[in-house]
Amino acid sequence: MASQTPPYPLVASLTLTEVFGGVDFVLTPNWGGSSGFSASSHIERLDYVYQGPASPTITWLSGAPIGGSSYETNQNNLDSGYKTDDEHIIIDFYTANDANRFDNDYLFSSWNVSGAGLTDFTGTQATSDPKPSPIFGVISVTGYSLDGIQPTPSNWVTSPVSAVPEPETYAMLLAGLGLLGFMAHRRKESAV
Repeated sequence: MASQTPPYPLVASLTLTEVFGGVDFVLTPNWGGSSGFSASSHIERLDYVYQGPASPTITWLSGAPIGGSSYETNQNNLDSGYKTDDEHIIIDFYTANDANRFDNDYLFSSWNVSGAGLTDFTGTQATSDPKPSPIFGVISVTGYSLDGIQPTPSNWVTSPVSAVPEPETYAMLLAGLGLLGFMAHRRKESAV
């Protein structure tokens, strides 16, 4: 929520990791660190942007189970006064009266999106002010409340955060810089 003014408590983190043939997602609610969660709080849905080939494959991996998922082509149907530049994916979790609901019995939920030619999970624009823009998507949380004027609990947005490179990326970067340095040193020696 850091992109909102004023910044609101962190409700959940969404982590994307590129893997062979797809992208793994991990949704981690801030159960203990956000004052708005109550004993009846649970995650109902996550709706986020997707740009790529039609009908990607969505597979639950671990953590809180997914009740269903869908691929949406209507750009204006992203929740909470936003529309996407392209399509979006909806992850539905179980309802409040289901034993599998995504409450604080679960630390996270993880799933994979795969398909040939996946490209991007960004690209939104706000359709009404003063909503922050751009965003990745919208998380719907039931039983979440804060004192004072706050965003609607079912309309929290997930904002882009810069990714931290994997160790392999650093290793390739260092190897590349070392190779460039070696080539520059050889070039300098041959010029003398």
